Amino acid sequence: MRIINLVILISVIFYSCAQANVPKSDRRGDDEQVNRRPYYEEGVVYSLPRNGLKIIVDVEKSTFIPGPYAAYAKKYLGIANVDNNKKSTWQIKAVRAEMFSEPDPDAVFETNDSIVGAVSLLSTGIIKGINVEGDDSEVVLNGIETFISGAVYDQVFTDLSSDNFYELLVDPQTGAEDFNIKSTEVKAREAADYIMRLRQKRAYTILAPSDVVPEDGVAFKVLVEEIKRIEQEYVALFAGKTFTNNHQMCFHFIPEGGNVKNEVLFRFSESAGIVPVSNVSGKPVLINITKDAESSRKAAVLKESNNPNSGQSGLFYRFPVNASIEITDGIITFFKGRTTFSQMGAIAPFPANLINESTKIQYNTQTGTIKSVSNK
Repeated sequence: MRIINLVILISVIFYSCAQANVPKSDRRGDDEQVNRRPYYEEGVVYSLPRNGLKIIVDVEKSTFIPGPYAAYAKKYLGIANVDNNKKSTWQIKAVRAEMFSEPDPDAVFETNDSIVGAVSLLSTGIIKGINVEGDDSEVVLNGIETFISGAVYDQVFTDLSSDNFYELLVDPQTGAEDFNIKSTEVKAREAADYIMRLRQKRAYTILAPSDVVPEDGVAFKVLVEEIKRIEQEYVALFAGKTFTNNHQMCFHFIPEGGNVKNEVLFRFSESAGIVPVSNVSGKPVLINITKDAESSRKAAVLKESNNPNSGQSGLFYRFPVNASIEITDGIITFFKGRTTFSQMGAIAPFPANLINESTKIQYNTQTGTIKSVSNK
């Protein structure tokens, strides 16, 4: 009886060992084997890059602030048509574009298991190459700070007159003092008189031979410039001041595979500056991107391979095409240029017969093209 039990135990042990040595893929049911790779056949997932435009727009805001004596500019200085209303006007000064790259969600692939140990990726998941080394690139935030320079201060006009703003009244009997605040028109007349005195002084200093002027030429120039500066400050009390602020805005635009025709990049208003696309009060600024038809056609034809095993390695590369870029409001062209866009070109499989353990493939991580192929 003991002999029979021993035989059964040995049989169970041999059966268990045999089952343990069978690959997991072979132990699956027949239905699971259909169209399914063994569990150990896994590759590396990677992406090819796509290109986008970082469009930087420099705009200038001019703010006009009327002078406190604007109503009397014609009467005391003879300056007509002085604006008495505060207003701002905007103007596009420059538009420029820079290229950037990022992983293309529509170009994600997986290599087969034979080259898993040789694949190199950037930190973004873009393929760097096969059997290549080198420093990895950091993830870059594609953006630009929106800034304003030359802010307008609340107190624009501080030097309103060269005389007092009040008249001191003294009661001859009691000696009591009282202040009489001068009216705006009186102060305007005094400011206008001061402007005339400055102009006379400048004219006498420059032209009158009998006037005593500094012998030092530098000091004489400083004197004349200071008189001119003070005069301009007082004239601004009537004519107003204009302040200029510089603003910079940034937009990111990533085209698809086809041409871009009159797509609204942003809207611009002379009174409000750059406004959202949804704000129809602004004039649309359009972007057009036209890829070269001939290079696009040739790329589509040449990407096809006659090798039936083509693409089995899971290794693909891109062939970008040239494209023309134009940014315009329909009348003024702000930017024109040419560049290449990876996503507008073709994706082709890497030749299978060139891939082996000694093949070194270097990708251009900005475009997804093959930079070089060599043996280690």
